[in-house]
Amino acid sequence: MVDTWEMIDAERGEFADLCDTLTPEQWDAPSLCAKWRVRDVVGHVAQGAELTLGRAFLSLARYGFRLGPMLEATAITAGSEPTEQLARSMRASIGARKTPPGVKPEGVLADNVVHQQDVRRAIERPRAIASDRLRVVLDETKGVTNSLLPGKTRIADLSLRATDMDWSVGTLGAPEVAGPGEALLLVIAGRTGALADLSGPGVETLRARIGG
Repeated sequence: MVDTWEMIDAERGEFADLCDTLTPEQWDAPSLCAKWRVRDVVGHVAQGAELTLGRAFLSLARYGFRLGPMLEATAITAGSEPTEQLARSMRASIGARKTPPGVKPEGVLADNVVHQQDVRRAIERPRAIASDRLRVVLDETKGVTNSLLPGKTRIADLSLRATDMDWSVGTLGAPEVAGPGEALLLVIAGRTGALADLSGPGVETLRARIGG
């Protein structure tokens, strides 16, 4: 059985392969993350692979212990590096075994999968996510309760069902949201662009909850 760190390495490898093919225009294109260009997303993911507890604490303190503004600012700073360096940093992240404070390896995998889709959807470079990774990430994000990714709150009192894999969550008889597992993941993560790929009576509830 493939463990989570092996999945992370595979995900990082695919992300690095994508980075090696990006054009200058694609590096500077807006991603699905508000205010972040593709280069900022890559900078954030690569930087996160080397984040230590001490550095995380210092960054948080600098931004008044406000996690959202800290992540936004540090991603944009990291994304200002030359694109060749960003691609090298993404490649170098393969094999890293650090996790941000309070984050499990499954959370690291989720961050990598979601952010790679933030880039791929923005530049129209789709892929099929490996089903074992997608299942782990769906199971992880459905229960997250923090302010940046309140997955549990977003899907409360709804029933979600993937149409391309054996995965579902929710209460029997609750309004259903159905669609590809990748689209369900992105909507749980707050990406409004994936709503168009979903159907069912619960979609409008999800749209209201994530502001789409």
